[in-house]
Amino acid sequence: MRLTNIMIGLFLGMGLVSSCQSEIEEAQGYGYLQLSSVDVNKSVTTRADVTSSEAIAVDVLDESASVVKHADDWKELNDVLLPVATYTIKAYSADKDKEAQGFDAAPYYEGQTEVAIEANKAKAVEVTCKLAQSMVSVSYSESFKNVFTDYACSIEGADALSISFAKDETRAAYVKSGQALTLKVDFGSGKVFSQEITDNAEAAYYYKVNLDITEEGNASFDITVDQTIHQYDVTVKVPTKQDNPDLKTDDIKSDVSKVWGQFAYLSGACNLEEITSPVQFRYKKKADSEWITVEAVQEEGTKNYSAKVSPLDFNTEYEYYILCGDKTGETCSFTTEAFEAIPNLGLDNWSQNGSWYPNTDGSNSYWATGNEGVAMGGSSNSTGVSDSHTGLAARLETVEVKILGGFIKVKAAGNIFIGSYQTDATNPASSVTFGRPYAGARPTKLSGYFKYQPGATMSSGSVPADRTLTSDECDIYVMLWSGDETIGEGHFITNQTVSEYTRFEIPIEYTVTNKRPDKITIVATSSRYGGYFSGINVIGQLAVGSTLWVDDFELSYY
Repeated sequence: MRLTNIMIGLFLGMGLVSSCQSEIEEAQGYGYLQLSSVDVNKSVTTRADVTSSEAIAVDVLDESASVVKHADDWKELNDVLLPVATYTIKAYSADKDKEAQGFDAAPYYEGQTEVAIEANKAKAVEVTCKLAQSMVSVSYSESFKNVFTDYACSIEGADALSISFAKDETRAAYVKSGQALTLKVDFGSGKVFSQEITDNAEAAYYYKVNLDITEEGNASFDITVDQTIHQYDVTVKVPTKQDNPDLKTDDIKSDVSKVWGQFAYLSGACNLEEITSPVQFRYKKKADSEWITVEAVQEEGTKNYSAKVSPLDFNTEYEYYILCGDKTGETCSFTTEAFEAIPNLGLDNWSQNGSWYPNTDGSNSYWATGNEGVAMGGSSNSTGVSDSHTGLAARLETVEVKILGGFIKVKAAGNIFIGSYQTDATNPASSVTFGRPYAGARPTKLSGYFKYQPGATMSSGSVPADRTLTSDECDIYVMLWSGDETIGEGHFITNQTVSEYTRFEIPIEYTVTNKRPDKITIVATSSRYGGYFSGINVIGQLAVGSTLWVDDFELSYY
């Protein structure tokens, strides 16, 4: 199947009837227009060959685009006397619907040209009418039909266009040009494959889609699009968008600062001299057919635009491009960060092996506490309790511990943290190692539930130079590292008595956004400065009896 051009010859009569010639000579400001022949160019044909019998209407328009002469059939437009001026000769299918789509739609042709009427002169002009629609067909390779037996195929477009192609369908369908066309194959049971054929169907292009399977025989398809016009073919492995020099889509796939777990910052530039439409971005999962459009925000004083898109799925490839009106930039892609679960984030799992441990294996295997050190002179001060928001909760209490038969008394804050603990009685500060390896998506917020009761009497001790504590404070915080560098951190600190479980939220501030984390910790302590030591003694100010209950930690990612 090939496409058709219709050539309409418009001749100014050289040998006109004598009466008409006399009129021209008398007027001296008029020319004479006569449509004397139609030439049908059959070097390119469609599925229904167009002959000289094709009904072509003609409009003659003046410089203000007003129709000064019309004929439903070009043959009826004879001996037209026109004032000297420039005219547009517009020819088009007289009995077809340009908006019709599908197998029953008929080909619609149109074209136009300009002609300058000069006094007492005759000249010949022609209008080339080409197909104003696009054509599309679908075929299946034998390999495809051998592998898949149950499937339904359709071509999807704008305004809910959906044209079903049966397995034995050989016809091509006509569709309106200017719209995006997507192939959709439904294999049933919720398994759907889709691939965009073109983001802007060109008039007089015939899109031949052939469904095949890869050499490996899996469900990854090769789609070949043959775009045919004027007897030449363009074959591409997959459909692509041509980059518009005035619209540039930034490739963010390697930009860690812009691609996160459940959101991304799309960016690009619009260099159009006149922006008459909003600048926007479109994005979708690579496997989906439906695009989502979001408004772009211009960076002040520049031609750069950006948009934050969320929520996205973890570890998923997305496509996106910038657009303004009918102009688009190149399609780029990125893959979001993968999700990594934090064990026992709800703090429901506890075990006992001499001391209490916030894991199921009787050790500080992921979460840890200082219970092993406290237990040398007393009992665990960080335990799992049923007084909780749900399930079990962590109860953390600041206590005084007697060691060496009671000759030495030290204070110990209740704590729980992601990390490891190995008691060093001579240097308690070195007993704790915060953090565990982490390769998951960067969280943006830590939330959970807590109660707090500060102790009655503050001990003396060192505090930050800019303040003195009048009441003990609990501290719940999260930190992420890349190597030895802290890249993100957030704290929740309060000295208020909170008797009922209350939700807290901690935004995580990233001071470094161009690196991904390799280690994470979450920490909760009943006394904010209970980890400040000089030798075996706590020098941070705290209060014995301060108790923090914390439960149901949750990390958010957008």
